[in-house]
Amino acid sequence: MKPSAQPSGDVHQRVQTQFGAAANAYTTSAGHSDPMLLRRVIELAAPAPRDRALDIATGAGHTALALAPHVAEVVAYDITPQMLEETARNAAARGLANVLTRQGAAEKLPFSDSSFDIVTVRQAPHHFADIRAAICEMARVVKPGGRVVIVDSRAPEDPELDRAFNYIEKLRDPSHVRNWRPSEWRVMVREAGLTILAEHLDFYTEKGGPMDFDAWTRRMKTPPAAVEELKGLFRNASPALVEALRIEIDGDRIGFCVPQIAIAATKA
Repeated sequence: MKPSAQPSGDVHQRVQTQFGAAANAYTTSAGHSDPMLLRRVIELAAPAPRDRALDIATGAGHTALALAPHVAEVVAYDITPQMLEETARNAAARGLANVLTRQGAAEKLPFSDSSFDIVTVRQAPHHFADIRAAICEMARVVKPGGRVVIVDSRAPEDPELDRAFNYIEKLRDPSHVRNWRPSEWRVMVREAGLTILAEHLDFYTEKGGPMDFDAWTRRMKTPPAAVEELKGLFRNASPALVEALRIEIDGDRIGFCVPQIAIAATKA
């Protein structure tokens, strides 16, 4: 599927509505705060003490706060004011004075060219109205020789599994735009003028184990009718989808893992 833009205003409004109400839940989210997953970002970013970093769509600030002890300054950037408030509270609670917050959209960054040594984004690009514009903006604001680190859920390469997984995501969260396939990510990153240094395909988990369906839907305040439809989709999933999402059914409990891609790239 060729990357295409949706009306930005509509997408941005849905994101702010969904995540403004869920800001506190993302501070305590087991997966978003997982130290093991955050260490992967730090390893890919390879921070240095004098670096200036930008964390796009920072959410509750987990990635920005993980970077802060390793760099001179981190700008935590998000479109949702409540998320930035959550980030500021979390930074203050940890005594991190080098974390700044700034509001705005990923598709139009209010920063000068080549102004950051590190640019990160984690578990957010599937909400972007114009994914290609967002990646080009990341490439624009990173310094030559700097690093762009992208971590996000990914769609399977199989078209039917791609469709099924994105339908599940959209049903759970109306602000979801699209999970992209690894092959699509590679093309978009290279077209933005970046060189891929490393790529990892793994799974987004919660403390190393399956995600809990109930917590997953509760965090996003998914309506009851959609929750019931989602339960049916998981319980009646095809063998291929069960394998792709590592679905586990144990009585009333549903567990699963979200396929994930991590890319580290640089600008020549």
